[in-house]
Amino acid sequence: MPAPAGSLVVPLDGSAAAEYALPLAARIAAGYDVPVAFVHVVENGEAEATDAAEKFRGYCATLAQRYGLRAWTSAVLEGRPADEVLAFAEGARFVCLASHGRGGFQAMLIGSVADKIVRGAEIPVFFVPATGEGVLPGPEHPVMAAVDGSREAERGLELARETAEKLGARVALVRAYSVPPPVGVEFVYYSPDVYQELEEAAAAYLKQIARAGESTYVVQGAPAAAIEAAANEADAGLVTVATRGLGLARRLILGSTTDRLMRTLRRPLLIVPPAG
Repeated sequence: MPAPAGSLVVPLDGSAAAEYALPLAARIAAGYDVPVAFVHVVENGEAEATDAAEKFRGYCATLAQRYGLRAWTSAVLEGRPADEVLAFAEGARFVCLASHGRGGFQAMLIGSVADKIVRGAEIPVFFVPATGEGVLPGPEHPVMAAVDGSREAERGLELARETAEKLGARVALVRAYSVPPPVGVEFVYYSPDVYQELEEAAAAYLKQIARAGESTYVVQGAPAAAIEAAANEADAGLVTVATRGLGLARRLILGSTTDRLMRTLRRPLLIVPPAG
């Protein structure tokens, strides 16, 4: 049973940690005017499907009322959680999930399951850290797009701009730059001119692609750390990053930048997969 076409899929396991995705999910659903499709997966033999479905629907009804959701559905599936959620989300517009969940409905969303969903998704995924800090995109918290000149990153920028418009948020762009150390050399000296040229090139790129009213950040350092620093400085409510690769079977690991941000950034991520 697939999710309604164009919906926002929200996997839940009944835990407080998994519910950290709901404030952002409610804002996205309202901004895009799409229904929320709640989904829970039970392992084989965990419970009778009918009883689980009724219990989960009652739980979702309470959440929908709490977060002001106007349109929603619920579904209980049986099988491997990540596989079932990915199949369920085919035809949906987005997935929104917390980084991990425990307890409640048999702890469906442990970290590894959330990782598999992100890695295998062919639609954009809103990934919310289960920290309870509650930063959301809006007038006071911009949507930040990490760009590096690639086609994938600029596709992510397009979605960042669209999401910012839907949520009434400003747009910020960040470009990281660094000089990678040469292989096999214990120490190397770079002239300050090298760093200045790299910074100027990054700034020129942002000036070229930024639109009126969009703020820009050029940060020296490893990409993940630089993006995190810029997001903290801008007090971003959402950070958009692009991934590379094709599908769960062939995309065994995310790009190192996205992978690290999933584990360190204490702000929501919008992870944009490659174009199909």
